[in-house]
Amino acid sequence: MDLHLVQPTPEVSAWVAKGVHVAFDSPGVQPLPCHFPALVEGGLTLVVEGRFLVKDASGAFVPLPAGFLGSARAVPVTLYRTPRIRFAGLRLTPAGTLGLLRSSPLSLPHQMADASHVFGHAWDLLVERVREEEADPRRRIASLMMFARERLREEVHLERMRRATLLQQAAMRVATPADAVGLSVRQFERVFAGTFGLAPKLFQRVARVEGVLRDALVTGARDAGLALRHGYYDQSHMARDLRMLAGASLGELMESTRRPESENWALAVGTWPGAGSA
Repeated sequence: MDLHLVQPTPEVSAWVAKGVHVAFDSPGVQPLPCHFPALVEGGLTLVVEGRFLVKDASGAFVPLPAGFLGSARAVPVTLYRTPRIRFAGLRLTPAGTLGLLRSSPLSLPHQMADASHVFGHAWDLLVERVREEEADPRRRIASLMMFARERLREEVHLERMRRATLLQQAAMRVATPADAVGLSVRQFERVFAGTFGLAPKLFQRVARVEGVLRDALVTGARDAGLALRHGYYDQSHMARDLRMLAGASLGELMESTRRPESENWALAVGTWPGAGSA
């Protein structure tokens, strides 16, 4: 895997966590599985070569759109990729995802929306521009960031994202619902679920697992101290959430990410701030 991670520009840094470009040249012709943990982050993806696919109820492979916008989700997801694939993307804060989507993600299959349906002709123009970037990862990422900036800078959407950020702060107990958005607890739970597509307590659990994965992959920690740092009673409590929301034990996930062709490569993009940064 060839991975490039790029810091967001100041204009979008409140809403974009990272710019990414990933390339695989794997042997064979059969689609390969890609495991994605539950994440509160969303993502905007543009595939410039190859394809992502999902399996339908019959087990047949169904291609995803070349461009898609993913939102926060509370279950692990397995996609499949063609052996050769290149794509650029943006890791989005939860509020940034809502700002680009401009609607609640409640009804999205796999919590993903076809970018051409969301953005219309503006997306078609972006695709043309990115495909002309002469395979330069940083220029492709820069084009996506410019697209996001144009989409997010309208005041009506900025205000929507500011409110989503306040809702998130209440869910993470940085502030009470009353202090953050002037809502009672029951009102807050209803509004939060309608905004993010997840109940606030479930959102908090997913965010905690995301924090554990990031911490473990950066520091190598697996002990009780890691569990306590992230608000777990003990390691077994943490392990249950990891299996439910990331699909494997922490040890299995950490070992897997050391393999170049790992099925869990998405952890490097979704939770690890490391190599290839520019």
